[in-house]
Amino acid sequence: MTKLITALCLAACLALAAPATAAVQTFGPDFSKFTIDVPDGWKTQPQEGGCQLISPDQKSSFSVQVQKNGGKSAAELAKLIGNQVGGKILNTKDLNPNQTIMEIELDGVKLKIMVMVDGDKFCAATMAGPDEDTMIKIMDTIKDAK
Repeated sequence: MTKLITALCLAACLALAAPATAAVQTFGPDFSKFTIDVPDGWKTQPQEGGCQLISPDQKSSFSVQVQKNGGKSAAELAKLIGNQVGGKILNTKDLNPNQTIMEIELDGVKLKIMVMVDGDKFCAATMAGPDEDTMIKIMDTIKDAK
């Protein structure tokens, strides 16, 4: 999981400082728990394998899930996730065999989906909305739960 989280951070070029936080919270499936710092005013909603964070103005959303990959590559998983989300796939970029970034437009909103594979699991992070700076800072706080 450490490689997965590191890859997630590097893929997003995360050199920014962490945001002010209301709380460090733990999410994820039993086989791969992680912590995430939740900025003041942002609300969390647990989801299968992870969580969703929503900005105070409800215009931005960040979600992260960890699941078993079933032997699929990052590119295959990104395509499956893109098909599930729907909308128009704007572009897909394979950073390496284990990392893929996809941009989708859905109802006029652009989504960025990052998929990273590590062994038998994968992590998918999705960003939507205008507060991309805060969402990148949130991503930078994701760590393996001890």
